[in-house]
Amino acid sequence: MSTLSQDLRALLAGPRDLWILYAVKLLESVAYFTVYTLLAIFLSTDLGYSDTEAGSITGTWLTAISLVVFGAGFVADGIGIRRALLIAAVSAAAGRGLLALADSREAVFVGLIASIWGIASMKPTMNAAVRAYTTPATVAFGFSLYYVVMNLGAVTQGPLITGFRKWFAGGATLFGHDLSSSQLVFLVGFGVSLVNLALVSLLRDPAGRPGGATSNPLAIAKDVMRVRSFWIFMAFVALLTFVRLIFQHAHLTWPKYTIREFGESFPFATYWSINPALIIVLAPIATALTRRLPPYPVIVFGAFLSALSVFALAFSTTVAASLVFIVVLSIGEALWSPRLYEYTATIAPRGRESSYMGMSEIPLFLAKPVVGFLSGSLLQRYCPESGPIDSQRMWWIIGLMTIAAPVAMLFLRGVLTARPAEEAAA
Repeated sequence: MSTLSQDLRALLAGPRDLWILYAVKLLESVAYFTVYTLLAIFLSTDLGYSDTEAGSITGTWLTAISLVVFGAGFVADGIGIRRALLIAAVSAAAGRGLLALADSREAVFVGLIASIWGIASMKPTMNAAVRAYTTPATVAFGFSLYYVVMNLGAVTQGPLITGFRKWFAGGATLFGHDLSSSQLVFLVGFGVSLVNLALVSLLRDPAGRPGGATSNPLAIAKDVMRVRSFWIFMAFVALLTFVRLIFQHAHLTWPKYTIREFGESFPFATYWSINPALIIVLAPIATALTRRLPPYPVIVFGAFLSALSVFALAFSTTVAASLVFIVVLSIGEALWSPRLYEYTATIAPRGRESSYMGMSEIPLFLAKPVVGFLSGSLLQRYCPESGPIDSQRMWWIIGLMTIAAPVAMLFLRGVLTARPAEEAAA
């Protein structure tokens, strides 16, 4: 507790922009996680898509976001943090507004497409901003608190979605539009996105870092990719693809699984809120306990815990097993995820933090399409809306896929933690 208190005091002495950024992250998390959690269900219940079709559309949207993240990081390093965030805030707000008021399949697609740049650009740019607004002494706790703030936003999606699905089960009419309960939730996301646009306008670019030496994203990409240690780093984060699969399944597969196993009224969003609630408590504690350890062993250990969590569902189809899944997954996440942010930001060259943060999203880029398409197929085969159900086999398949990552990271430690001799001597 003494260490946490010292870290918080040091962070409070930092620039006001860091705390504005935390507020932006909080609201962006509220908007993002509500749409993310509900999208596949909205596509099926409101628009009549099958499980496979809804999973494919969601997977395509998530893949597009992850793909754009790569380029968005290079652009942010070129034009500066404030300008990049302003453009992103406009895109995110416009897309969510269109999605909330959409009255056709085509309008939904327009809203999803419009939001892609904003969501994609926000992620690496805000991550880089945390590094820019902190010091070497405060960066570890700065990212830990940033992760807590993200989960504070995420935890709201549970009561928000559960409440709206109960109170507005038949929908409501607003602004002359008949909106479903899902669209009403999306409308909340639109509202907080507008607030974010105002907050971002108050930010200042970090001192001495309005942008890179060049504003050409291609030149920045070439500069970043010519360093050998960057590719070692990329191999490391790419392995996390399989761990990331769990989190995608938690949002795309697990909700439909709970409804079909435990009933339509099962409050899946409220149960999942346990995850961000635990992260809020555990992330600062985990950072304080492990801050003197190198990031790699902490990340590997946390990844093992996250991967093992899936086997609770493989062994038992009960609400208790789902609780074990959520709790063990959360403990692992509290260990590895904040340290990955810190590790990525601190190894990046000055002025290239957004580029590294963008490229570190490769696990999400690879995991999202895999789960987006796999989720619908697995549900349709092993946990269909009607017909025989064999959910445990589905979770065995998912569990065996995810455990591969930490096992590989353990055996490849010597390669993945090596620093090329020419860079060590520099």
